[in-house]
Amino acid sequence: MDHAYHISRQDLLLRPLKREDIESLRRWRNDPAKTKFLRKIGEITPQMQEQWFEAYLTDPDILIFGIEETARLKRLIGSIAVYDFRDGSAEIGKLQIGDDEALGRGFGSLAVAAAAELGFQTLGLKKLTASAHPANAASHRCFTKNGFTVTGHHETPGIGTEDELELAAP
Repeated sequence: MDHAYHISRQDLLLRPLKREDIESLRRWRNDPAKTKFLRKIGEITPQMQEQWFEAYLTDPDILIFGIEETARLKRLIGSIAVYDFRDGSAEIGKLQIGDDEALGRGFGSLAVAAAAELGFQTLGLKKLTASAHPANAASHRCFTKNGFTVTGHHETPGIGTEDELELAAP
């Protein structure tokens, strides 16, 4: 959904996804090394990415944020989403740090913290959920470092068993 939410955390800014971001997202999503734990969807063409973005802008059930590093790199380094809103809860996910220079620097965890803060304080949510493949240590770390706990498991086609994580509002 087209939105105007912004939130900063240390050297990180979550801001609305922009049209000029989508080519970077497409390149990262097409890189098999960066999508090992994501649903398999095949090669994304520029036209497919443009159609996806146009549909996203009118989807009331998802907020996608560009993740910018604001101190050293000063550019888009990834994306994160808050989506599947229902009964005072939503899911945080679709997290990707795609910029190679930003990997391993804790930006995923900062992005989860910022998205959770926005969910609870700005959107008034009472619970946040997430999913992470058990072998995806980086993803698990991003969520558990921010207080999420594993509450169950589910099967995801093309991925296998994923852990379900939850965080209640403070």
